[in-house]
Formats: sequence, C-alpha cells, structure tokens
Amino acid sequence: MAPGARDWDAGDLEALEILRPLLDAGGYLPWTEGALRPAALVVVCNEIVLADRREIVELGSGVSTIVLARLMREREGRLTSLEHDPDWGQVVRSQLKREGLTHVAHLVEAPLEAHPLALGDAPWYAERTVAELPEAIELLLVDGPPGYVDGMERSRYPALPALEPRLAPGAIVVLDDTARPGEREILERWGELGWRFGVRASEGIATGTRLAVG
Repeated sequence: MAPGARDWDAGDLEALEILRPLLDAGGYLPWTEGALRPAALVVVCNEIVLADRREIVELGSGVSTIVLARLMREREGRLTSLEHDPDWGQVVRSQLKREGLTHVAHLVEAPLEAHPLALGDAPWYAERTVAELPEAIELLLVDGPPGYVDGMERSRYPALPALEPRLAPGAIVVLDDTARPGEREILERWGELGWRFGVRASEGIATGTRLAVG
C-alpha cells in the first residue's frame, strides 16, 4: 500500500480504476503522505474535462502534478506548479522530463518567506515566483504549503487573495485537506472575500467559485 494510502476508503480505490488510463500512461509514481487522494484527483480531472479548463495552477507538487500533466498533454492545456522543497521539486521535475511532459507542465521552485497577506507568521511562496504564473488561471489547486506542522496551520490562506487577480472569469478553486481545522478557518475567511465553497468530505477537499456581483 502506498505511504499516503492509510486514510483511503472504497471511494479512493474506485477512483484508482477511473484514473487507470492516466496512471498507466507513464512510469511508477511515488505516492507520499501528502499526496492528493485519488478520489480528490478524480474531481479535479473531471472538472478539467467537463469544463474544458486549459490553464491549471497547482500549489504543491507530487503525484497530482504528473497525472495532471498527462491529462494536459491529451487536452493541449498547460499546468504550472509551485514547489517550495527543491529536493522534492527535482524528483517531480525529473519525472516530467523522463515522460516528455515539460512542454505542458512547468514546475517553479518557490521558497517560502514572510508574506503581507499571511495569517500570523506562516510563510507563503516568494512573491517573485507569482510572476511566473499565467494571467488567466482556470483552475487553482491549493495543496501547499504544508499545513500539518506547528505554525503552518493557516499557511495556505494567501493563495486566494494573492492569486485572485490572475483567476479567469468562472475559475474554480480547489483546497485540499479540509478535514483539518486550519483549512476550515481558511475557507471561512475566503468566504469573506466573496467566494462560496462546498466541502466534499468524502474526497477531503472543497471547491469554490466567485459569487456573482449584483
């Protein structure tokens, strides 16, 4: 069983079969403790296909990066990922290169530092790295920075206020790890910014869109 699989349920096992065409499209993928659950990954892939979303940004890289890059290759889209850990980023970048996916997936090394929009002292991705993100993001997947260590519980908050100017009309935002108190607080605060999120407990994520004005 994969390292991050101990919290999987029957829905995740079913999701693995749904993802099988993408999982079989390349080499072995190292599922880690922080990897997006298969059921959550299916939700993201469905959104990409059904809404024909071509410009994807992911905060935090891993198995999802490779799988989404394979999907973007099929759909002639583009994926950009921010990764704060240079060693892990090299693992993911090497896999992308090995599979010939670098033309559809771009991994940006983004160290964590103090950010003006942070809640408390939790760092976020260096502001200079945001300049490497596309101008019209159609799907934003927030799975980083890590929120499981002391002082980082609300570290993902800046994602929406910092990147909202780069979100295309009708964009969707997906937040992972919503069973944790920190992410629940983040969702409440994002709601104050004019967004509505629905928590999908069975997949461990929340999906949200900007409320219509007027």
